Amino acid sequence: MSNEIMQETTTLVECSAFHRAMSVLEASLRNTEDSEAIINGLLKGVAEFYGASRASVLEADWELGIGVITYEWCKDGVQAQRDMLQCLPMEKFPRWRKALRANKPVMISDLQRLERVYPDEAAFFREYGVTTLLAAPFSKRINQGFIAVDDPTRYTDDPVFLFIASYAVVLELNEIKQQQSLLAATKASKYNPEDIHINFFGGMEIISSKGTLTGEDIKADQCYLLLAYLILNHKKNFSVDTLAEIICPYDELDSPYKVVNNIVYRLRRTLSVIGLDKLVIGKNGTFQINPNFNIHTDFDRFEDACIQLKTEENPDMRHSLYHSAIDMYKGQLLPRCEHELWLMQLSMYYQSLYLQITKGYVRLKMECKDYILAQKTAIDALRFDPKDSELNMYAILAMGFQGNLSMAQTYYTAAKPYLALEHAEIIKKYLHIK
Repeated sequence: MSNEIMQETTTLVECSAFHRAMSVLEASLRNTEDSEAIINGLLKGVAEFYGASRASVLEADWELGIGVITYEWCKDGVQAQRDMLQCLPMEKFPRWRKALRANKPVMISDLQRLERVYPDEAAFFREYGVTTLLAAPFSKRINQGFIAVDDPTRYTDDPVFLFIASYAVVLELNEIKQQQSLLAATKASKYNPEDIHINFFGGMEIISSKGTLTGEDIKADQCYLLLAYLILNHKKNFSVDTLAEIICPYDELDSPYKVVNNIVYRLRRTLSVIGLDKLVIGKNGTFQINPNFNIHTDFDRFEDACIQLKTEENPDMRHSLYHSAIDMYKGQLLPRCEHELWLMQLSMYYQSLYLQITKGYVRLKMECKDYILAQKTAIDALRFDPKDSELNMYAILAMGFQGNLSMAQTYYTAAKPYLALEHAEIIKKYLHIK
């Protein structure tokens, strides 16, 4: 058989396999609506077409120099590497950036030959047991990166199928981002784009002009800790080493810079849902909250109100300050990270301020004979410190002054172990309780 006939036969076989694989892929995903399921199905399809052991999606942030494997499909018996590859140093892959800009595939067919030109890249793939590779770039809106197959066994010089899959993958990545943005937009504010309102009492809430994120939207604890620390100190910048100690206090890190960069990258991806991908910025080895934003926090406003109460003499203004400060304190400062040493003293400080002004407010309500509100405010505050003697006293007195002596007696009996002698005597004096 002549070479021309063999080549033509091979081309026909490859063409037939291509169309068959596309048909199978289309049929398997036709009725699938979930974007992540579609991406996983595409990875399975390209791996099977190229006879590869693994297929994955690599998303990259070239500004931070970080790459992250976000999706992965592995053949049976092949070890998953997604969790191990959450901080790829993209400076080791300069030709990948060129390929992305030029929309060209990346091919590895000979590690020894690659090593002569790009030794860092070759060493990386050798460490993870990859000997050959084929990757196609994608770039659309804020999503850019590659879809890659490890150790392909056929059609290794034909990236067309992989390119088609990469186009589909980036569409689904954008769909995921759009759905997240739409969900956040249902809670959108009417603030100016430069204004960010942040609440930390009782949990994290970040409100921008494009939507709202809560602590539940920030899945990774390290991302949550980093953002919390930077916002609590939003007028300062911090070195990478300082931030690494905050978010990984018990780990000895070989490269704090890479770890922090990776966490910043993942955090920016989450914040981008409400248009805040530039909230955390880096410069000269430090990170900080972008000073171009106007940051309004509940803990700053709460503290300002408490400080003003110390000197405010106008009765109406004092009442307003009491009311607004008590309303702002929704609970403990960032309870998700209550065991972090750097947060404990700050949390206790704000709780102490809250209890202090609450007692002042309850005294004011008692003087005005507004016993219902006095009782409610005291009991609300006792959720945070059930053994506080003065608050228990006010709650019992307010019950008694409303005529609920039986309830006051019951509450007094339960709270008696926590009552200071002077407070117990006051209750006995005014309510004649034994």
